[in-house]
Amino acid sequence: MLLFAVTAFVYLLSGRTFFGYDGEMMYRVSESIVLRHSIQVVDPIYHLSEPYAAYAIGLSLLMVPLVAMGAGLFHDPRLLVTLLEPTVAALTVVVLNLLLVELGCSWRRSVVIALAYAFGTLAWYYSSVLFTEPVIGLCLLVAVLGMLRHRRGGSVGSLVIAGIAAGLAVLMRWDSVLTAAAPVGLCAVWVVARAPAPLRSRILKLAAFGAPVAIAVGIDLAYDVLRFGQPLGGPYSGDQLGFSTPFLKGVFGLLLSPGVGLFVYTPVLMMSIVAFPWFLKRWKVEGALILALFAVRLAFFARYWSWDGGATWGPRFLVPLIPLMLVPVAFLPRDRRIEIATIVLAAVGVAIQLLGQLVPYGLYYGTIVPQLTTQLGFCHGCLPFPGPQSEAVSNITDFDWRYAPLTVQVKYLLQGITAPPWGEIGVAIPLLLGMVGYGLVRVQRLAVGLDAATERVAA
Repeated sequence: MLLFAVTAFVYLLSGRTFFGYDGEMMYRVSESIVLRHSIQVVDPIYHLSEPYAAYAIGLSLLMVPLVAMGAGLFHDPRLLVTLLEPTVAALTVVVLNLLLVELGCSWRRSVVIALAYAFGTLAWYYSSVLFTEPVIGLCLLVAVLGMLRHRRGGSVGSLVIAGIAAGLAVLMRWDSVLTAAAPVGLCAVWVVARAPAPLRSRILKLAAFGAPVAIAVGIDLAYDVLRFGQPLGGPYSGDQLGFSTPFLKGVFGLLLSPGVGLFVYTPVLMMSIVAFPWFLKRWKVEGALILALFAVRLAFFARYWSWDGGATWGPRFLVPLIPLMLVPVAFLPRDRRIEIATIVLAAVGVAIQLLGQLVPYGLYYGTIVPQLTTQLGFCHGCLPFPGPQSEAVSNITDFDWRYAPLTVQVKYLLQGITAPPWGEIGVAIPLLLGMVGYGLVRVQRLAVGLDAATERVAA
């Protein structure tokens, strides 16, 4: 609870949630459901989502209670929606900690890894952006935790939890059928098939996992038919979009490009590559599942037309993998050189996240992208329209170090051009930092106490 409270507190202080185009359209569905009992929306930005939003229903359904309470209590449907992503991000920190403990790590090491995820990765930035990816990341963690608990204890309840998590991921995005539900489902089949149990019991267990996923697929299909008259319809289903990116370009871009690369924005994940053999040797099933989730998601989005995630900071579509990729880091051997390298990379990650807070991505995008559209001759100082315009701009911001977000953000910081989201409460920052510091010390002490108690029980 304290770990959740500390991380959620920092995330909430990091500014109001940025809706963006995707988030705005999904929010408008929630608002329409609550206020007009309809799913029709108005899209004054690109007119792609009229009269129906192009996105899955999952995140809109999660927002419905918050929209209803905001409208009823404060006459502002948007007000409480800003609580959603910080809550999801903080819950992800807690579940990552629990998963590491279940895998046999000490409480102290688990807390350190969880906090490295909270403040040294893109989790911090995405805690204030209304996208589906943070929710999918939480779903993947819960699914892996559920599979682990079932494998160790054989309970049907753990399989149901894993199935619900996979089903919720499917409700967030259609592609989660392949990138989330399929790898977890294959793992469930493997684990259940190898367990010594009657055939009827095995079938019931697989049904317990599969039922939530099937329900989610059914809801997605019904939502598509209701909006577009056919499954898998909508404005993003045409030939002009789809999977048009060269595979190697997408892989390099998602992992190593200066503008979007996962290892550029979250360098501590490089230690996951080093640690993975040790992790796989100890936890073969979980290691294989994490590797499958990584490989399928990377391969899928490497070919996607908007592989970089559009106007956002870092590799948006790989964000759900970050907590799982940090798991192997907890299994690094106790070697001084390895520990120093891990600490240095984690510290660089924290510095990058602080840079993102001091010089927000919106400040970069609002100045650099209009310059590029003018240089490319699209229009004077405008923002690019999805399609060839945005692809031309992205080819520069994704692969040219001079225009990459981190390069420009460092330049702005050195010039004193900042716009921290907490600027309005700057006077109270020392007090707030003190509260956060005290909370982190308490978390560490509790972790040490839990480790001591565990050792006493074992003795």
